[in-house]
Amino acid sequence: MPFPRRAWHAGRSSLAGRAECNDFSIGIELEGSDDIPYAGAQYQRLEAVLAVLMAAYPAIRPERVVGHCHVAPARKSDPGPVFEWGRLARSLGIPAPGIPGVQRYGGR
Repeated sequence: MPFPRRAWHAGRSSLAGRAECNDFSIGIELEGSDDIPYAGAQYQRLEAVLAVLMAAYPAIRPERVVGHCHVAPARKSDPGPVFEWGRLARSLGIPAPGIPGVQRYGGR
C-alpha cells in the first residue's frame, strides 16, 4: 500500500498518548510467530527498510520504532519475546525507549 494511504495494520492502538496509530504510522510486518526466532535475513531486511524509511521520513525517530506489543498490548504480542531488540538497536543506533509507558523494547 502506498505510504500516503491509510491501512488497518495496527488496529485499535495508541502511542505516546496519541490514538489510532494507523493514522500516523507505517506498519512493517515480519512473517512468523512471536515465539519462534526470526531469521537473520529478516533482521537484515528490516534494518534496511527502517534505514530507508528513517532517512525519507524524519518524523520516524529511533525511539518511535516499536512493536504491535507497544501500541496495542491488550490485543497484540508481536514481535514477541524472541525478537532481538538489542540487535536492532545496535544496527540502527536505537536508544532505550523514550515513549511514556514503554519501559523496554519487546518485553525485554
